[in-house]
Amino acid sequence: MSVLPAAMNAALLSEHGRLDVSSIPVPEPGPGEVLCRVLACGICGTDLKIVRGDFAGVWPPSLPFVIGHEWSGEVAALGPDTARSGLSVGDRVVAENHAGCSACPMCRSGRYNLCERVGEPGFKLYGHTAPGALAEFAVRPAVALHRVPRSVDDAAAALVNQGALTVHAARRVGLTAGATVAVYGPGLLGLLMLQVARASGAAAAVVVGRGERLRTAAELGATHLVDYEVDDPAAGVRAVTGGRGVDVVFDCSGNPAVLAQAVRSVRRGGKVAILGLAGGARAEVAVDAFALDELDLLGVRSSPNAYPAMISLLAAGAIRTDLLTADRYALADVGVAFEALAQRTAIRPIILPSK
Repeated sequence: MSVLPAAMNAALLSEHGRLDVSSIPVPEPGPGEVLCRVLACGICGTDLKIVRGDFAGVWPPSLPFVIGHEWSGEVAALGPDTARSGLSVGDRVVAENHAGCSACPMCRSGRYNLCERVGEPGFKLYGHTAPGALAEFAVRPAVALHRVPRSVDDAAAALVNQGALTVHAARRVGLTAGATVAVYGPGLLGLLMLQVARASGAAAAVVVGRGERLRTAAELGATHLVDYEVDDPAAGVRAVTGGRGVDVVFDCSGNPAVLAQAVRSVRRGGKVAILGLAGGARAEVAVDAFALDELDLLGVRSSPNAYPAMISLLAAGAIRTDLLTADRYALADVGVAFEALAQRTAIRPIILPSK
């Protein structure tokens, strides 16, 4: 077994608005934990908001801090009490972000993404309240790790985190074969939601967005496109369904203004699922529509029990990732990668820490 280094490079958030690649100690796995060598780590819109300081004092609770929560890696060392984990050094893995307390009613019912002991010992949200993976190594509980087959490459595996969120969303709304859906926001989350919705049986999928990403959506299975710079989004969605509205709207935009558009896009008795975070911003909606049209508004947080399904979809080739992971950067270029995401020139910048 190779000797592990004592120090590693990591993208350290030392003050809001500034990321520096610094040398810090390699973390040591405690009881039930595993040390992983990070192979690929994506950066997302929430990371942008964390760096900017939108969630200061909460995500993260203090600085300096290592962010990064969308990643793939390989097991580098097993900590104490992991003999029955089923993991071995060299296994390729992806990690869930939520480590609940395992004792509260939510955790005990399998909804550990909604652990009621947030802020107490035992709860960790990696990359948000506990150290992330925008580094050469990361420690995670063995129970949070899932093995990934060799047929899924490192960059694709780094998308499991966001993909599993969309699997959870499809389950939350009870998506059925033949459904009509609209996806607002064709960033990575929306483009994965589009594909998971189609894989779940959606017969028609309208994507609302602008620019090159709409063309990408068409390549990935969208049946209709609405350019919000040209047409009213809700009117465009309703036109696809003969004025009736879609069965389900997935808001992946992170833009609070979209919620009102989503409500106008869905049919009577339909469902609106919110996946994107708005950094604390507020939205205004027509409240009466929820009562008079009996609409369901559903929040979607993280991906409880959804990683295995997303890994299976990737392994089966049901989800394309080549168009989503084309922009790859060395850890030293993390600032360039963040700028590419902020300027929308990359759908999902992928950091390769060993590059």
